[in-house]
Amino acid sequence: MKTSKLLCIIIISIFTYSCNSDDDDSNSNSQNYSELIIGEWGFTSQTLNGNNIDFDDECQQNNEYQIYSSNGIYEQTEFENLTGNGCEQVSSSNGTWMIDDNILNFTQNGDSYSAEILELNESILRYKLSIDYDEDGNLDQFTQTLTKL
Repeated sequence: MKTSKLLCIIIISIFTYSCNSDDDDSNSNSQNYSELIIGEWGFTSQTLNGNNIDFDDECQQNNEYQIYSSNGIYEQTEFENLTGNGCEQVSSSNGTWMIDDNILNFTQNGDSYSAEILELNESILRYKLSIDYDEDGNLDQFTQTLTKL
């Protein structure tokens, strides 16, 4: 009888340990993030290695936005002041996206990127990319903050 009780306690302990709540948290975050990111996001600010940096031009900051569709399609509108008469839309960047835990994986015009989601809620999307932003051969920490439109 003591052996049966001991065996029961061991089995229950194993199941309790193997069903750790942390396992469900990452799947829950991925699904929650995948729902929250759907929509259009306008650029708010950006940093390079922790320092605020300006956008390439006012067209990017004021007009460009990212679109995350529920079917996994990604698009970023592109605007330039080609004629000197103001911002006009040019070709958009297109690709796909998916979220795994807190990593946003996306392609943009055939290039693949992985960004760490630092914040994502109903109104703010903030992520960090490790890329060679200034093309000096060293990886930079590039962070962008967007607001839902």
